[in-house]
Order: sequence, then structure tokens, then C-alpha cells
Amino acid sequence: MKSTIVFLLAAGALFCSGITRAESSRIHPYLQGVIESAPATQFVDVYAVLGDRVKASDLAIRTSGMKRKARQSEVVRILKDHSASTRGAVESFLRQAESSGMVRDITIIWAINTISFSATPAIIEEVSAKFPELERIHFDPKFPEEQLVDDNGISKRNAETGAQVSPIMAPQIGLTLINAPAVWAEGDSGAGVIVANIDTGCDWDHSDLVRNMWNNLGEDANGNNATIIWNGASWVFDPGDVNGIDDDGNGHVDDFLGWDYVGNDNNPSGGASHGTSTSGIVAGDGTGGTQTGVAPRAKLMILEPNGEASVWTAMQYAIDKGADITTSSLSYKWYFNPQPNYPMWREMTDLELAAGMVHTNSTSNDGGLFSIAPIPYNISAPGNSPPSWIHPDQTLVGGLSSVIGAGNVEASTDIIATSSPYGPSAWEDIQSVHPGYPFAMPAGYQDYPFETVPGAIGLLKPDVSAPGNGTTSTREGGGYSTFSGTSGATPHVAGTAALLLGANPNLEPADVSRIIQTTAVEKGAAGKDNRYGAGRIDAYAAYLEAIGTGGSIPCSDIVFFNARCNGSGTAQAMVKLLGDYGGEIVTLDYDGVPQEVTLMSDGSRSIGRLAIQNAGIGMHTIEMVDPAGCFDPIDFECTVTARADAEWDAIWQEYEKMEQSTFVPSETKLTGNYPNPFNPSTTISYNIGDAAHVTMKIYNTLGQEVATLVNQLVNEGRHTVSWNGTNSYGAGVASGLYIVRLTAGSHVSTQRILLMK
Repeated sequence: MKSTIVFLLAAGALFCSGITRAESSRIHPYLQGVIESAPATQFVDVYAVLGDRVKASDLAIRTSGMKRKARQSEVVRILKDHSASTRGAVESFLRQAESSGMVRDITIIWAINTISFSATPAIIEEVSAKFPELERIHFDPKFPEEQLVDDNGISKRNAETGAQVSPIMAPQIGLTLINAPAVWAEGDSGAGVIVANIDTGCDWDHSDLVRNMWNNLGEDANGNNATIIWNGASWVFDPGDVNGIDDDGNGHVDDFLGWDYVGNDNNPSGGASHGTSTSGIVAGDGTGGTQTGVAPRAKLMILEPNGEASVWTAMQYAIDKGADITTSSLSYKWYFNPQPNYPMWREMTDLELAAGMVHTNSTSNDGGLFSIAPIPYNISAPGNSPPSWIHPDQTLVGGLSSVIGAGNVEASTDIIATSSPYGPSAWEDIQSVHPGYPFAMPAGYQDYPFETVPGAIGLLKPDVSAPGNGTTSTREGGGYSTFSGTSGATPHVAGTAALLLGANPNLEPADVSRIIQTTAVEKGAAGKDNRYGAGRIDAYAAYLEAIGTGGSIPCSDIVFFNARCNGSGTAQAMVKLLGDYGGEIVTLDYDGVPQEVTLMSDGSRSIGRLAIQNAGIGMHTIEMVDPAGCFDPIDFECTVTARADAEWDAIWQEYEKMEQSTFVPSETKLTGNYPNPFNPSTTISYNIGDAAHVTMKIYNTLGQEVATLVNQLVNEGRHTVSWNGTNSYGAGVASGLYIVRLTAGSHVSTQRILLMK
């Protein structure tokens, strides 16, 4: 009671001192209008921004040289410490008011040194007047779910009608379009990567999702290495962990798989139709019959926000708990009232980048709706924020952030959907051309002008496109339903990012952004454009780039590599291959690393990289133009520059002599199959170092033998055998993953291959 009396006296002092609402300059004008029209007892949702905030550029300097995960931890520490050292007086006041029932829902957003809370108009006025360390207090609007989601209304229709589709016993169409199954066949499915899905909640115990739910082991009170368990009848939060204690000290009690900011509880499953579908496209594992997820072994952290400030809080949660990727198919549109706080979105995505995070986001379905979302605001926030790598076609170069904004192609046609939004986006002094926009743009964020600088290109958006319309994903309550929009495209991009980080955990956000953009399939106008972005994503091409092979020729497949000048201004290289690379563009490779091919005269000039298209078994001649003139044939030599311990030089030999070259493998191993995925047949290659009795068998993923391809004495050398997708009885087998097992003496090796009918 004493604290209540003290607080009420303090609140009353505001009015006795003669301070009026209009004089509370730290209150944003839009919020001022809200509280002036609100009843005195009404609670208003706001967020108070402190002026002293850590800049992303400062974090970059302070964490320079750190690996991505170590940098993430250090960024969290710096931001938490700074917020704690500067917000104390404001927080103390709010906590006291909370204990008196005058303030509720206090949340510390230490990432951007902001406090969100709900309070009566009088309390908001007093906070503004009392604390000069505050920069501004803003209204935190709550918009209906159907306005935030970018799925063309399909989730709402599915929920209302109970619509579902039958399992197809194969990957959904979006996965095959982006070549995700080819990545799985290489052994990568996103294992070890955490994807935070900021959405409408998720039916997390769906059969296709529950095994891929992230478990917050910071709340694992009973130490059994799980916070979600099967109790014999259903999946539940582990009763041994449900103790009502914030075990990991992050401000959330029993947050076993994420958090629900709508209900402020630990079960983010409400309103989950849309969020279940986006989760399914990221990581659905196909248990129910349809493979929906791009990265079916990634882990999903589920976060359900309620307003701009709680989205930022969810992004903060993901950083704090070690997520690698944030994805969201919710977005804030130009025509919202109030309009999105672009500067704060940019600041938050900048901090994500500083923490080593990749962020994929939808960009609206407002394509063509220029009367309410004109260019350059047809792209919604935060998908309008910069990527972490600038495409060469982005000739206007400004700052970076964490975002890959997704456009939407029709899954059945690979053509951009009419509803997919039009770029560019713009970062400029918006108020100078749109006086009604409520937020002043800091000078540092006026780096991608469009309307304020004649002829400026703005920020090219979207960054890439992916299948959205006509896709299939997991359905709230079980089973599957159709999905759509940039809501569907975005998790395809997030899943692809998870495959890249699963294959190469050392990739930085800039690497992921660069790889996804540069390996995308060219669509629309040449280069990066404002409809398709850099193109439609190709998960397999991106994967090859991530692991550094780029579809390369292993040295074991090269009999020789020699080159000479032909006297007419071109240099000519000759390569003899033992492997068949038909249909691919390949480069020479040493130990998994593509090599530069340098054609030299007196060591002074480099012509470039050797590339061979449709490279089948046998001889290949490649011509590379030397713009400075032809090298002297006598002095000319070719060097394949590998690592310092692997340099390989060759001098031109007569073709007839080269044809006599032989190749004996030094080791026994499976060396791959082509094509993969395949339908109806594939050729499997293998090397035998010493003559041995060889068996090669095909097994399904249950370990059952399907077919025997080889069972005989095999001489040393390189060999191939074909499999036509039938079992030992000649009957066709179902689509799916199969295991090739090679046994030669004591040697055993295996490889995964993928049959797709």
C-alpha cells in the first residue's frame, strides 16, 4: 500500500506542476494524439527508446576478427551490459508503477535499448517528463493477423474451411523447383542449424515438425537433454522441466521452444495456421507422407509476436538463444496506420547482422496496388532493409543489414506472381517527399535514395524470388494444405540458407546472401531487377558454391592438363577426363577447392579460369582469349595454381603421347553418380585400387536390401555400373533416398542417391 500511495502522489505531481500533455516533447506526435483521445483509465501500448544506444558499426569494430558464433555471444553481452547500465532509472520507475497496477507487460529490448510497456495516459506523460535520457516514446499498434501475413489470404481460408490435401508421398513442388532434393542426396539437410520462425505461432506437435523443434536446454531442469518428450500418447512439455522458474535467466519462464508474446506465455501455438505452414516449408520432415521442408533436419525456434516492438523482442530472443537464421512471413505495410517505423526496423536488422544473423522476410503481396503502396513502398518492412551483401547491379551502394527479401514465383510455372511486390525500396528523407510520414529518417539511413535524388535507383528489391503460390505445407491440426504468396516464398529462402550453413557453418551472413543471389536462376530482366531480384533461388547450385566445389572436376578424373598458344591471339588448353560431366559447367578442382588456371608468359599475365561445358569422358579443347596478344609458344607453359603444397605444372606434349597416358586409382572408393537426383536411371562410378572381389548393393533407408549391382572379381581401375530404379525382381521402386554400399576386400564405402519419379 505504501508504494501505491507514493506512486499516486508522484503521478499527481505531473499535473500540479503545470506540465501539459502537449509539452511532453519526448512523446511522439502520433502517440500524443492517441493518449489525448484515450480515457484516463485506458492502457495504451507503447515503447520508450533511450537515446544512448550501441551502433552496429561500433559492434563490428569491437568484435572484429571473431568467428560468427563467438561474435554473436559477444554482441549479446555488449548490448545487455550497455542497456543495463543506462536504463536503470526508467525501469525502476516502471517496475514500481507495475507493482501498483498502473503499468503492465514491461519488456526490455536490450538490443536497441528500448522498453516496451502498457500504461495509462498519465503514466506515459510522467515517464516522458521525468526522464531526459529517453529519446522518444512511441505508440505500439497491434494489427490484425490477416493484415500482417503475406499469403494472399489462404491460411485464413484453410482455417475456416478445414481445407487439406492428401499426402503425395514425394517432395512438394516448391522443393523440386529449387532443387532441394539434390542437396539432400549429397548428405546435407540442415542439421545443426537453428531457424527462428517469427510468425503467428505453430502447431509444434505436428507429426512432421515436432522432431525438428528446437529444445531450449537452458530450461532442461531434469537434465535429460530434452524439453519436449513423448509421454506414450502425445508430445508434451517435459513435466520434469515445468517448474515455473526462469532457469536460463532470459526473462521467460519455462520457454521450452520459444515464446508467445501475444498471450505472454510459453506455448506459441495460438492462431497457428499460417505459422504452421511457414514452419513446414522450412523444416517439415515428411513423416505424414509429403516432404514439405527445404531443410528437414534444421531446428525450429517458434516465436509469436504482437506488434512491432514484440517482433523486435522476438528477433532479440533469437539472437540471445543462438539462432543462426531468423525468418518471418509477417510484414508491415506502407498503408498501415500508423505507418511502419522504418528507422527502428533498420536499426534492428543492422544489429542482427552485427550478431552474425541471416534474416529472410516476406515483402508483401501488394504487387500493382500502387494506390495504397506506391513504389518505392510496395516492398514492406523489414523486407525493404538492405541485404548483407551488395549485388554488383546495385551501383548505388550504401549500408548493409541482415535481410534477404523474398519475391514470389508461381511454383507450377516459375513465373513471378502478379501479387509479388515491385521494387525498389528507398532509404531517404521520406518526410521531405511524404510530409505525413511520422518518423524522421536519421542521416545515416538516407543511403539508398529514390525520390529525393533524381535518377537514383534506390535499393534493388526483392533480393531473390522463390516458389510461393501453389506450394504445399503442413497444416494446423495435422496433415497438409496449400500455401501461397511471399509468405510461402520466404521459408524456401530460409530453408536454403539453413542448407548452406549446414554444409558450411563458417559462412558469414554476407556469404549466405552472396551465394543465394549469385547462384539464383536468371529470370526477368538481366541481372538483379525489381521483380525477381537476382533470380529464382537454386538450392543445389547454392550448396555447391557453399562447399567450394562449384561442380568441379576432381584431380583423380584428369589424365593430363596441358596448354599452348596457337599463334592467333588465343591460348588453347587440352584436358583429358575420365569422368562424365555432361550437362554441367565445371572447373578444375584440387582437394575440394576450384583452382584458377593461369596461362603465363614469363610469369606476367593471367588469362583466367578454365571452364568446360558438357564435359564428357575424353579430350576437350578450350580456347581463352589473351587480349594482350598471343604468348610466345616457346616460352609458354600452363600452371594449375592450387594450394602451396599442391602445385601442378604441365608442359605441352604431343597429342598421341598424351593418349597413351594411363590412370590407376590409388585408393578404392565410390566416386559419385550422375545424374543425381535421377529418373529413371543413374550411372554409379567407383575406383578399385587393387583387384578384389567387389559387391555393390542398394539399400533403402530402413536398411533393407533392394538390389545387387556388382558381385564379382573386379580389376584395378575406374569402373561404372548403372541402376535403373528396380529391385532384384525387376520391379520398380518408389521415389526416395537409397544407399549405395561398395565392399571390396576390407574396404567399405557408402553413398546416398535420390530417385525422383
